[in-house]
Amino acid sequence: MLSGGPAVTYVPEIRSNPTNKIAFTGYQVEGAPGRELLDSGRAEIDGRVMPVSAQVETYDFSAHADREGLREFLAEHRDARILVNHGDRCERFAEELREDGFEASAPGLADTVVC
Repeated sequence: MLSGGPAVTYVPEIRSNPTNKIAFTGYQVEGAPGRELLDSGRAEIDGRVMPVSAQVETYDFSAHADREGLREFLAEHRDARILVNHGDRCERFAEELREDGFEASAPGLADTVVC
């Protein structure tokens, strides 16, 4: 929704670079900052309206997918670079994906990822 949490810190930092990507993994409610960003290319965070040049995409996950659900999704994206960044065992899951032939990593907080 882009109305709280770490995203309100990250988006202002990455918004101006068109090679960056902001990925939403769920429905953005009408009137929410995330929906405004999708609809207009601008985000209002902490009372500041800011244009966003970064790529903005939505992935339709109706709920958190389990490990098997993630694998089913990834089977359709074998050539994609995968960043595992949510969960208790990110590095282990990234390692399993690499063993299965995916290009996967689990970047840490403040790590820079070059695609």
